[in-house]
Order: sequence, then structure tokens, then C-alpha cells
Amino acid sequence: MGSTGVGKSQFANCASGSSDFLVGRSLASCTTEVCTSKPFLVDGKIVTVMDTPGFDDTRRGDAEVLSSIAAYLSKSYEQGIKLTGIIYLYRITDVRMAGTAQRTFRIFRKLCGEGTFGHVLIVTNMWEKEKPEVGEARERELSAKYFKPALDRGARMIRHDGTQASALNILRDLLDNDTTTLRIQQEIVDEHKQVVHTAAGEELTSALREQAQSYGDELRDLRTELEAAMKARDEETRQEVQGELERKREELARIKQDVEHMTERFISEKTRLESRIAEMEAANHQHVERLQDMQNLVSQALLQLMKSQAEAGRPKEAEERQARILAEERLANVLASMKHREELQAMQTEMNKRLCTLQEEISRMKSGGKADEQHQTDPETTNALGSNMG
Repeated sequence: MGSTGVGKSQFANCASGSSDFLVGRSLASCTTEVCTSKPFLVDGKIVTVMDTPGFDDTRRGDAEVLSSIAAYLSKSYEQGIKLTGIIYLYRITDVRMAGTAQRTFRIFRKLCGEGTFGHVLIVTNMWEKEKPEVGEARERELSAKYFKPALDRGARMIRHDGTQASALNILRDLLDNDTTTLRIQQEIVDEHKQVVHTAAGEELTSALREQAQSYGDELRDLRTELEAAMKARDEETRQEVQGELERKREELARIKQDVEHMTERFISEKTRLESRIAEMEAANHQHVERLQDMQNLVSQALLQLMKSQAEAGRPKEAEERQARILAEERLANVLASMKHREELQAMQTEMNKRLCTLQEEISRMKSGGKADEQHQTDPETTNALGSNMG
């Protein structure tokens, strides 16, 4: 959703990889009614993108646009179709957020309801057309001011760089959400309110009345200018003022008519959409079945491939297991050999110690035997020593 010309249809085509939606290249809007893409796969999940006409449309008033969107949302809700996410697109190239853009976002907030902001992504696009530093400064201002009420309640702000990868990543941020019901769906279907009495309808009606009041003031000023031009006989100025006066009168009449006929348009649009939504759902259901058949074929092919790889890998696994067993045996033999060598070294060390001890004992025994022999061969000396001691 978003204003006219922000790239909603282009984003939908980019994400779905199709050209289902007509994209405008001029100032005139192309999307005149709610459309849906053919279902497509994102990470194995089936996705359908809904494209809506923009507010501030070049061909239709905002009341007619709101009636069209409300009719589609309420009718799809009655048929059990629910949303997992809502994307609001905004051009980062816009120098300032004009009054119409602010009004569009206020209507969007009322249409969604605060309870659904956790399912809302505010997507800024056209970054390739703006200097990075300028775009980043503008992004900070938007998040701190204009989009802050929604961001504070759970909405998130994200960039789109124009590529399909970027568009799919944005969708991935919404795929795991539970389904949600928008406020305008609850008001119209569950609470049986007329579209003009919904929160979004009241917001738009208030804005249109303010616009009508502003146009009324401008008409009075233009009449004054016209009278002055006529008195001065300034034909060129008179024609310019007269033309502007007529345009303002037509715009004022259109605004009043939009407010008065909002409910009628809603009923008419909802009746028209009843058969159309049923047809689209039937076509989408057939497309979903084809996608599921393709998924099943892919799954079967993958299973067959995995089975073949497993069978091919069995001989290799047996060889690897045998190699591990041989390696473990070699390691055990090496460890056993090392342990045996250590034990032999310990025994040899112990034998060397015992041999040294034995040699020392033999040496002491030899020394003792020599002393006894000397004592026996020299008795006189022994007796003399004994006399002296006496």
C-alpha cells in the first residue's frame, strides 16, 4: 500500500518474478483496482502478493480508492482469506513528506489498526536514485517523526534496493508471522459498520472536509481577484483567474460527492468483487496445486538422489571403517611395544643396581680377609703392643 507512484506494482512484480501488474512510467497512475499475483514459492512457502491502487490518485478520489480497498479486504475476509503482512512503500527520493503523503499514512494506520503494526513493514525504495548520505538523513527524519507512531507500536522500517533478492528478503521478514485481521475488516464484517463510519473512513472524511474548507477559502480569494481583474479590464488575468476558479469549483464538488457517495461506491464495488474474487481464488487454487505437484516431484527427486548417494557411499564407508580398525591395531601394537621396552629398561636398571651392590660387598669381603692374614703372620708385634699397653 502507499501513495500513487511509489512503486507498489513494481515491487510486486519484482518479488513475484512476473509482470502481472501494470507499471506506470508517467505521472498518471496505472493500478485502478486491487489485484493479486499468481502464487509463487519463497523458501518452500506459497506466497501471494496483493497490489492496491494508491491514494492521491490522478484518476480517482481518495474516497473511491478507500472504498475499493475496503471492499476487497472485507470480501476476502468473509471468504476466509487472511494476511500475514502489510507493506507500506515510500520513496526515499521525496524531498519532504507532503500533506497528502501524511494524510495517506494516517489513513493507512487507521485502516490497519494498532494491533496489527507487528505485521507492518515500512519499505523505503528508490535508493539508487538518491545520494546515500541524503537518503540516510531523510530516513532518520522519517523514523523519528512521521513514521514514529507506527514504529513505536511494532512496525519495522526496511530498505528495498530494487533487486529481486531484496524484495524476497522483505517477504521473508513476514512469512513466519501468524495471520492477522485488519481493523477495517473487523469493523465492516464483524461490527457491520459502513465504510464511512470506520476509523479509516472517518479519518478520510475529516481530511476531505478540511480540504473542502481550504478550497472554499481559495474560491473566495479567487472571486475577489476576478472582480479586481474585471474592474481593471485586465482580460489576461481575468481568464487565468476564471480558469483557476472553475478548477477549484470542480474539485470542491468532487470532494463533496466523494464523501456523500462513499458508502454507495463501497457496496457497488463489493458486489462487483464477489464473483471476481471467487474467480481469482479458483485460479490461484489451481496454480497452488501445480506448485504443490512440482514441490512433490522435487522432493521425490531429492529423496532418490540422497538414496543413490547413500548407496554409493556404503563401500567407501566400509573401507574407511576397516582402515580405522587397522590404524587402531597398529597404534595398540606400538603402545604395547613401547610399554614392553620401558619394562625391559626398568629391569636392566634394577639388575645394574644389584650388580653394583654385589660388587661392593665382594670388595669389602676381600679387604677384611687381607687384614686377618697380616695379624697372623706378625705375632711379636702384637705381643709387644700388648706389653706396652699393660
